[in-house]
Amino acid sequence: MKRAIDALQTDPASAPVGHYVALIALFAIVNGVARLGSRFAITGGCQRIESDLRDDLYAALQTFPPRFYAAHSTGDLMARATSDITAVRSLLGFGTISLVSTVFAFVGVLAAMLAVDPWLTLWALAPYPVLVILARRFNLKVNERAQAAQDQLSVLSERVQEYLSGMAVVRAYTLEPRARADFGRANGEYLRLSLALARTEAGFSPLMGLIAGIGTLVVLWAGGRAVVDSRLSLGALVAFNGYLAYLTWPTIALGWTLSIVRRGLTSMTRIQEIVVAGSMSTALTEGGLREARPGSDTPVLPVATGRGGSAASDPATTNSPAAPQIRFSHLTFAYGDRAPALRDVSFEVGPGETVAVVGPTGSGKSTLGLLLARLWEPPVGTLFVDGRDVTEIPLASLRAGLGYVPQDGFLFSRSIAENIALGRDDGGAAQVRAAAGVAGIAEEVERFPAGFDAVVGERGLTLSGGQRQRVTLARALTGAPPALVLDDAFASVDAAKEEEILINLRRVVSGRTVLLMTHRLRAACTADRIVVLDAGRVVETGSHEELLRRGGLYARLWRIQQLEEEIARA
Repeated sequence: MKRAIDALQTDPASAPVGHYVALIALFAIVNGVARLGSRFAITGGCQRIESDLRDDLYAALQTFPPRFYAAHSTGDLMARATSDITAVRSLLGFGTISLVSTVFAFVGVLAAMLAVDPWLTLWALAPYPVLVILARRFNLKVNERAQAAQDQLSVLSERVQEYLSGMAVVRAYTLEPRARADFGRANGEYLRLSLALARTEAGFSPLMGLIAGIGTLVVLWAGGRAVVDSRLSLGALVAFNGYLAYLTWPTIALGWTLSIVRRGLTSMTRIQEIVVAGSMSTALTEGGLREARPGSDTPVLPVATGRGGSAASDPATTNSPAAPQIRFSHLTFAYGDRAPALRDVSFEVGPGETVAVVGPTGSGKSTLGLLLARLWEPPVGTLFVDGRDVTEIPLASLRAGLGYVPQDGFLFSRSIAENIALGRDDGGAAQVRAAAGVAGIAEEVERFPAGFDAVVGERGLTLSGGQRQRVTLARALTGAPPALVLDDAFASVDAAKEEEILINLRRVVSGRTVLLMTHRLRAACTADRIVVLDAGRVVETGSHEELLRRGGLYARLWRIQQLEEEIARA
């Protein structure tokens, strides 16, 4: 533009205007292709990075013990997995493009302006120190308000998740007005913080535009005097104004760019908190690189197989591997800073033995199963499998040979067959049906219109509590594990169904190590040995008959249950 105008001013008749027009058009095309290519490359790259981040975050969430989830709400984790990852994608995509474009624009334009006229460049850049100061203050304020808005979004997500999960309770107790008010307060606070952030971002761009306009006025005043004094050509003045116009959008968009960068960095910090903590959790629970060592993927508790090395189709006829020995040795355990749930607990479950653990509510029965499966980490030197400290056993190896049935059976929103098989591809429909038969749920499932292909609702809510519990029992039996941990697996079934399941289990678990935690003493009396807990301590050990003769806690619990059954029959 400078050369074209200078040529027209010097000799309009012979000025090669067409040549300059062609060059300008060519540069515009090259500029457009370069920008389009960079956007495709960077946007595609940031989409892949977003996918990797989501994978890393999800992988990290699989490694944490229950205490982590007690400290972090589901809503907070969902916000990190959604809005925070979206903010990081914006940072890596358009945030990177805008930031790099702005840097190149300022550096390139500054060099060109200095080449044309250094003094006029100083005049043009006179307002920009103010811009730098304002940008720094803006960045700090946006950082603070973006963090507050993201934290409140976590609170809002938590409210939504909590009330959706507990909608039946909300309706049963007519809590709708209170739920709406509670959500409204959280939503109102998020609106307030979002508006504060938006006002900060909105006020910066007009201010940058004002500064850019002042720079243009300065160039017109100082450059115009230079043209009048013949110290500067008219083409150079037009070029200078073109450079300033080129800087107008990067200057105005600087606030938007900085806000995207700051939001993305804030969200990246929140994601890294989880990913880094997950890496540390994996290192601690797996003993560093133990699972990466040769041979470390061999299950410590061998997995039962049928003919040809595939899982047997009938849990009752599975070729059982050697059942492990489980030993608790002076085990004391507390959840966080609470009083110990278990105190100096010592007993042994021999290979192929069934041991029932009974006791009043809160005596610590369930904690034994959680520690054995390492859903909570036991203290070192207190829990052993076949003489090996359970904390030294890789998690995958430990759990490959352990069937665990928790008190609250969790089902995924998938078919009943998928919930029983749970990703094990070495079985089939016959194996699923056989395990369901042992658990006493097969006939009920087959009466469903879709049978085992029936899809249960979220968390299995379309099934009754007893049905969910029996499906989780069938899930544990399908893998034919050499060790079973049954935590009140019959709590939600009636006495007749319990008796049916116990008869089936006696046949299936023969030769396997079974740890049965229960408050239903009819199930406990079928065990080889009974351990009685009270306030986290072992107070009695023996067979059903021996404990009745002693007349201790077990005998009292037995009499209470018999009395309850008589009242129920009456």
